[in-house]
Amino acid sequence: MMKNSLSAIFLIIGTVVGSGFISGKEIVVFFSRFGAYSFLGIFLTFFFFAFLFYIILNKGEEALQRLKSSRFSFVINLIICMIFTSAMFAGVNNLLTFDKIYINFIVLILILFVCFIIFKRGLKSLNKLNYFLIPIMLGILIMIVALKLNFSPIKFVSSLGEMSFLYSILYVILNTANSAVLIAEIGKNLNRKQKARVSIISALVLMLILLLVNIVLLQNSSSFVEDMPLISLFSGWQKVMMNIVVFIGCITTLFSLVFVSSSSMRGLCNNEFIIFSISVLMPAMLSLLGFGFIVTYFYPITSILGVFLLYDLFFKSLFKRTNQKIHSSSKDTK
Repeated sequence: MMKNSLSAIFLIIGTVVGSGFISGKEIVVFFSRFGAYSFLGIFLTFFFFAFLFYIILNKGEEALQRLKSSRFSFVINLIICMIFTSAMFAGVNNLLTFDKIYINFIVLILILFVCFIIFKRGLKSLNKLNYFLIPIMLGILIMIVALKLNFSPIKFVSSLGEMSFLYSILYVILNTANSAVLIAEIGKNLNRKQKARVSIISALVLMLILLLVNIVLLQNSSSFVEDMPLISLFSGWQKVMMNIVVFIGCITTLFSLVFVSSSSMRGLCNNEFIIFSISVLMPAMLSLLGFGFIVTYFYPITSILGVFLLYDLFFKSLFKRTNQKIHSSSKDTK
């Protein structure tokens, strides 16, 4: 029972903590640039994440059926997956800076090979991979970021601080929308108590990572302009370790998104090559736009699309039932 909960937590974290999150770029865009107000936004993410995770886990089977019947949700989900998958590929490209080009090529081929395995074997392979990689990633990240923390005052001030509340909501929607279908799939194997536990622990871990990275970024605000701000703050062996952390963050999210997009399409298309092309090959081509460009310009758009996706899959039926109850109770009083 505990193993089921741990697997679910690792899958959620592995999907959310992608290259934008773990490299600090998303954190700069959605939090750090608001200065001290960013801490309020990060604190609120715990409640927003926990709430949405719990709703999605509980309404998983209903939402997956809705995804098969609603072209609107299907298309939005596919667009979100493609944007995030392209960002993960772009993040990997940023990290592959070996002098010998053939090494970069071999790593990319290996990633595509694992994408193919996830594409063919699905959730079981993804589960095993995350169960191994996520603890390693979290352990290294906490150790390296802790070494960078100091007690110097945070000097960065922003005149846009009041926007942090709105951006914290957008951030949670952004990172929940891209993993909603996977979380819904996970929920089928958990009981109600496990769903509550998984929601709270996943949200807590994500909030703590955001908090640690945000402190370091605010103490080094010159890094905000970098494509991968957190990596830019380190050198030597620490930079190598941070590269490993971001690389794991990239590939775990990438593999999760390949599973989401391919499993979503299988109900509507029987051609495996077309599904693989849309799930993997097209995002790989889009990644040529560059990591910074995709995160800065496409991620806010994805937040807006995420609102529509989450509403259509998880909240539309809830609002309908509520309205029906109100309507029926008003009739009874008459």
